Amino acid sequence: MGELRAQASVGPLPKPPNGVLKTECDATTGKVECLCQSAGLASCFPGAATVTVSTGAAKPLAALALGEEVLAVGSDGRLRYSPVVMFSSRRPAQRAAFVRVHTDAGLNITATPGHYLFAWKAAAAATARAALSRPASWPYVLPTQLEVGDLVPVAGAAAAAGGGGGRPLLARVTAIDRVMEDGVYMPHTLTGAIVVDGVVASELTSVVPPALAGAVFQRGMAAALRAACTLLPPHLVEAAVRGVASWAHGTPDASISHAAMAASGASRA
Repeated sequence: MGELRAQASVGPLPKPPNGVLKTECDATTGKVECLCQSAGLASCFPGAATVTVSTGAAKPLAALALGEEVLAVGSDGRLRYSPVVMFSSRRPAQRAAFVRVHTDAGLNITATPGHYLFAWKAAAAATARAALSRPASWPYVLPTQLEVGDLVPVAGAAAAAGGGGGRPLLARVTAIDRVMEDGVYMPHTLTGAIVVDGVVASELTSVVPPALAGAVFQRGMAAALRAACTLLPPHLVEAAVRGVASWAHGTPDASISHAAMAASGASRA
């Protein structure tokens, strides 16, 4: 399964907010299908999705707070705990469509169609294994672009225990489903690679064009946040973050923690 398609009647198709809409015609049935590569107002994870906090326990995103340390992947490719410095989306009341990606490791991640994951094609297994220590080289892939057999990085239970320090492993995609879930949450560390439900995911959405999505953009965003928190008073930074969230997701529901930014800056990704 490569792309998730929803049938639509022939006629003008509205473009989703800040999204990319492709239309295709099935030569056999004559039906027009639309493919949304961005979730618009919902480019994140559901509230029931979990992260691993510094105690080693799993915590639902719906209960996660700014400043809490969660399992992520540092620039050296090792698992580590990093504080949540920002939520670009936090909407508990919103019900949204998600893509659930199942793996042979028993770790399944649920994300909106417009949230970038990391993945390699099955034929590139050797390249993927060699790249595990170099997250800057990991490909950014939308869930709708995944196929059964593709490889994704996961955090094994042993690697995540004891404060991290291990490296992610590779798991094979076994199935891809569409589901409806409650809550829309997007926590950010400054690593750019957060572990959600045991799978390593990016912290970027398709609001960032595919040509720009990558480690360079992530580092630039982290540097901009650090600079803003250093040079500007908290209320101005908060206003700017909410303004960007309103433009990107349609609602000004973002929040940022100066204290968490300072803590994260003390040990850069």
